[in-house]
Amino acid sequence: MGKIQGATLLYSVACFASLGQFLFGYDQGVMSGILVNESWLAIFNQPNATMQGLVVAIFELGAWFTAYPASWVMDTYGRKWTIMVGSLIFIVGGVLQTAASKMVELMFGRLIAGFGIGFLSTVLPVYTAELSRAHNRGRVTVLGMSVNMFGYMSSAFIDYGFSFLQSEWSFRGPLLLQCVFAVILAAGCLALPESPRFLVTKEKNDAALQVLANLHGKPMTDPTVCREHNDIIEAVTYERTLGEASWLEMLTVHKRRSFIAIAVQAFGQLQGINIVTYYAPKMYETVLGKGNITILFAGFTALVYFVGALVAAVLVDKAGRRPLFMGGSLTMIVWLILMAVFNKVSLGLTSAILVIVFTMIYVFTFGVTWACLDWLYPAEIFPMRTRAKGMSLAVSSNWLCNFAVGLWTPPLLEKIGWATYLFYAAWCLVALVVVYFTFVETKGKSLEEIDEIFGCGKPLDSTSFSSFDRSNDSMDQKTKNEKHAN
Repeated sequence: MGKIQGATLLYSVACFASLGQFLFGYDQGVMSGILVNESWLAIFNQPNATMQGLVVAIFELGAWFTAYPASWVMDTYGRKWTIMVGSLIFIVGGVLQTAASKMVELMFGRLIAGFGIGFLSTVLPVYTAELSRAHNRGRVTVLGMSVNMFGYMSSAFIDYGFSFLQSEWSFRGPLLLQCVFAVILAAGCLALPESPRFLVTKEKNDAALQVLANLHGKPMTDPTVCREHNDIIEAVTYERTLGEASWLEMLTVHKRRSFIAIAVQAFGQLQGINIVTYYAPKMYETVLGKGNITILFAGFTALVYFVGALVAAVLVDKAGRRPLFMGGSLTMIVWLILMAVFNKVSLGLTSAILVIVFTMIYVFTFGVTWACLDWLYPAEIFPMRTRAKGMSLAVSSNWLCNFAVGLWTPPLLEKIGWATYLFYAAWCLVALVVVYFTFVETKGKSLEEIDEIFGCGKPLDSTSFSSFDRSNDSMDQKTKNEKHAN
């Protein structure tokens, strides 16, 4: 990538690094088609709903486990090498899943793959956010995260294509392909630039300046490049005076930021999206009957999801974060209620059509709003010295809630059926209230400016930030505020 510079380099790096998000989405989605695969069901002795939920959810449990050590690897060895570690671990897990012939072997493979995704899902939002600039950070990060939805979409159509094979490869083929994508990511990692902010923390200022110059597409002596470089150095220098961040500090000094980071990722799962991503074919079986047509419709649903994420990339730096979060939660309440109604009311083919339509509208809405923003947001709100730990808190919240949703959704659908959608609609209402009262607007602010916004003690609403003036904050005031804020 040495000859590529400027925006082309930035978007190329973000998209390639986000192969990690592709793996995340692919592995989440690939099991949805396999759960209705006749060959798989026969080989694994017709697992019941609880066992199917555990097969899905153990992947999330593995990712939750490594979300915490990922922060140490990020701060010690850098962002790009954390991506490498996650890729290599995922390859091992993918091979074990492909070769499995017993349920315990499959679960172990999914657990190991989850370990790898824990590293990747923690580092990638931070990596793309730190490479981006204030005016395009949302778009770059959301585009990178949209690759997650592309991975999910790909898994659905790949499941459908392999479903026509009358052999074990109808499910082993999709599992093997995830290893191929991981190998590409691991090999390409060597060409990725390191985060300039991480380089400054390791006192590699010249290397950081070169990366910034390449990302701007300008010479190292350009005033814009030098100004951003100096801002990063000043921020890192100040943070060094505070010492190394501890986990206790995350829950005391930065408790507001930590709460927001945990909440945004929790609500990203508890608003019900994984009913669709994990169990779309099983959902559609209730209205379409058995057969691989359910996998095909799951693929079209995934396509709508991906399109929604692309729309989010256009809107995020224009509409802002808070309006998208709140608008998404509000409208998803409506769609989930309608999904419940037409699962409950039997209108024959009409019910089937309406369930599919409102499911697709729901996933499109989630794609436009929460799907990518809940990964961008926690990567923005923490200062450099606590960013890795903050992202670990957020991602562990994601995976813990992901594990719970993956585990309890099959029994819920089996026992209360249509009311499952109302359960998740209630979580949308809770999310709407929490966002309104606690989230801040970060649109158009540099990472250093966002840090000062949290530290200056101003009211937590979007209007108060438009008049924020960095020049009014002296270093003494910032030190004082750091002790009392968040």
